Amino acid sequence: MKKLTQLGLCTLLSLSVLSPISFAENDFSPEEVDDHSSVFTPEEEEAYFKKLAEEGLETTTFRFSQTDWFECSDYVTGNYLNYKCASRRRIASILKDFMDEHLVNCMSQTLAVHNFEQMQELHIVHEGILGDPRHSPRSLHAENRAIDIHSFRVEFESGVNKNFVYTDLSLRPFFSDFRRCWGRAVREHNGCPLIQGNEMLTGSIGWEDANHQRHMHTSVPVCTNGRYSTSFFQR
Repeated sequence: MKKLTQLGLCTLLSLSVLSPISFAENDFSPEEVDDHSSVFTPEEEEAYFKKLAEEGLETTTFRFSQTDWFECSDYVTGNYLNYKCASRRRIASILKDFMDEHLVNCMSQTLAVHNFEQMQELHIVHEGILGDPRHSPRSLHAENRAIDIHSFRVEFESGVNKNFVYTDLSLRPFFSDFRRCWGRAVREHNGCPLIQGNEMLTGSIGWEDANHQRHMHTSVPVCTNGRYSTSFFQR
């Protein structure tokens, strides 16, 4: 497993001097899907926050409000792929709010469209939230506003469980409908224009990009007055 070096952490922490956020018309370019930050492993994430605490930078590193996702006990539970659930994981408040409301609603709607019974519980297996701003400070992962979803585990009201794994090609219509719903939520509740007029491309990156074949990048972009911030990627 990779480890952060002391020098690397110091370089990362130097990015805590934040520049103003700017906004412009939709300037999405396909190249930006290839340039997302390297998402931390759980060990790297722990080392990062430990260093922040030592330097007294816990409250100045992020531009946006942060909260905790109690992966083992929250309304939506989760775990990092091949790890146990974390007692708490740092996450942007807006992403947590979207997960609790809009992600749950989108799963319920998508399940209904595909003739599944009603959902009782939802669990997310993911491949990380926090990204390394040394690699790409414009990535929404650098602000904890994106989660790389590997799969959903749903418990239905009957008690039956089903895993919806992103890489399962037979489930591509299911994930397509989920992404369209998420894109609508990003447009309607976060004021973001549709990317290329397409709901499925708004707030998520998937199999259409070579670097997102294993997980579904799912984000809450930074938008104001119907414009995307030029300080961050649009997805």
